[in-house]
Order: sequence, then C-alpha cells, then structure tokens
Amino acid sequence: VTRSSVDEGHSWSDRQVIVEARPNEEGVVLKWNCPRIQRLEDGRLLALCDVFPCPPGEDTDLTNSHVVFWWSEDEGESWSGPQHTSVFGIMPDRVVELPSGAWLWATHVRMKGGEYDRQGNLTQIAHRSEDRGETWEGPFIVGRDERYHLCEGSTVLLPDGELVCYMRENSGKNYPAFKAFSSDEGRTWEGLYETPMSGCHRPVAGLLPSGKMLVTYRYRQAGSIGSYHAGRQSAEATWIDRRLISYWARNTFAYLETAESAKARELGKQGGIILPLDHDRSPRSDGGYTAWAVLHNDRIFCVDYIVDDAPMAQIRGYWFGENDF
Repeated sequence: VTRSSVDEGHSWSDRQVIVEARPNEEGVVLKWNCPRIQRLEDGRLLALCDVFPCPPGEDTDLTNSHVVFWWSEDEGESWSGPQHTSVFGIMPDRVVELPSGAWLWATHVRMKGGEYDRQGNLTQIAHRSEDRGETWEGPFIVGRDERYHLCEGSTVLLPDGELVCYMRENSGKNYPAFKAFSSDEGRTWEGLYETPMSGCHRPVAGLLPSGKMLVTYRYRQAGSIGSYHAGRQSAEATWIDRRLISYWARNTFAYLETAESAKARELGKQGGIILPLDHDRSPRSDGGYTAWAVLHNDRIFCVDYIVDDAPMAQIRGYWFGENDF
C-alpha cells in the first residue's frame, strides 16, 4: 500500500492498495517482501518490490524471488504495472541512474562455491539496464566473501562518478557494515572495506545537499539469537528465541560522514557521528528498516519499521537535520 502526505509527514492519507496477495487453489502465496519508492530524474515515481512464491510449509530459495515495478506519472494518484523484471534476489535497493543513462540495481542471493545455493553465504549482486528497465544484464558481484554474509546493499553515486555500496553483514558477530566501490558503473567492484558502523543492518545511504553522506540503519549487537538466524525453525520457535534473547533489533541509528570518509578505503581515514533515532522496547522488537528523504528546508524525514508499543508493528516517522548530530 501507499499513503501520501502534503504536510511533510505530519498527517497521512488513507491506504491506497497497489497489489494484494492471496493463496491460490494449492495454497501457494506470492509474498511481497521489501517495497521501495523513489522519484526518477524524469519526474515519474517508481515503486518496486521483490516477490516470491511460498508453498504451504516450505521455505523459499532467494533465486525464486524477482523484482517488480509500478510507475506513476501523477504523484502517486494512480499506478501502472506490475512490470515483472528478470532481476532476481531479495531486498532490492533503489535504482541508481548512472551518468551514461544506464540503471544499476542491487539485490542479494545465496552463493556457495560460485554457484547459487540456498545453503550458501549471502552475496550482494547488481544488475544493469541500458534501456531504462526494459531489459537487464548481470548479475555483477558486488560483495562476496566466504567469511561473511553480505546483503541489503545500498548504492550511492558519488559526485566524481564512482559508486559506493554499503552492505549489511549478517553473521551476528558484530562485524561492521562493509563497502565496495565501482569506477565502471557497476560492472566490476573493488573491496571489501570495513566501515565505522559496527553491527550495521540494512543500511540506507544517500548524499545530503551539503555533500555529506547519511546512512540510517538498525544496530545489531553481537550474540546468538538461536533459530532466528538458523532460519529453518517454526515461527513459534522464532518468537520464543526473540523473547529469551531480548536485545534483538532494539536500536535505530543514523550515521553522518564527510564525502572524503565515504570514499576512504582505510578504516583509519573514515569517521562520522552516530545519532540514535529510536529504541524498540517490545519483547518482540524488530525495528531498524528505514527510508528517508530530504525536505525543501534541508530537514530530513525518516520512516522506520518498528514494533515498540504496537500489537504487531508500525511505521514511525522522525524529523532531524545535520545540526542534530
């Protein structure tokens, strides 16, 4: 669904449904996983989401997921689509419009020994389009390392044309976010490089009007959370583990760094300021999935998925600026 606001996020319209999922005759549900919305350079709005079939009682392979588009030319009043793409994987990043006119789009999958394998490590990939989303080439490997689980990448085009992709590391061992760089519009990538953002999950990065880099993210401290990361247990066991291990997904942060820090490879040449945005007090805490936009007065409006004092979950909004750091 979408909601719209004409007062910078203080009040919101009723729900507008873009797509619904219901079981078919065999009980299979198409699950819509991670939606995003952005304004393209031509003024259109682009909504996108990954979708995968989920048969009753079965897990899914990330390569069964693909990404779907919808378009709006009237500020979200109406939407055309869905336009199914050949881009596979989950957790799609925003589309990056490149200087050449091409598009770059990041998702993640599991790979083992260079092959797609549901038991393999999480791997960050990207696809490119030379015809504004009609066809796609790739995947191109952004981040893959047998030591790490690299996923949920957020890619930013820097002023000099270089690309940087910030990635979540999902081992639960308090590794920081990693980043990789591309100087050929996403065809090849250099890195991995550590960042100062320890325990960073689901980074959402972008440049502010000042030229500084803002990254919002969930903080995930080290420690085992049992079957949640095993990913093969029942939903009931997952929630039991979350209640017992009560530090899961409690805090949402924003990180502000200079453009020089964003481009730096060595950890000693990076640095920024971390601003706490919220704390999830629920025994079923699950916050830290964010998105943000810069308002006309250069203030930042950020939304976060959080449980806290809601029965299941809620979307909560925040306003802040660079001076709050």
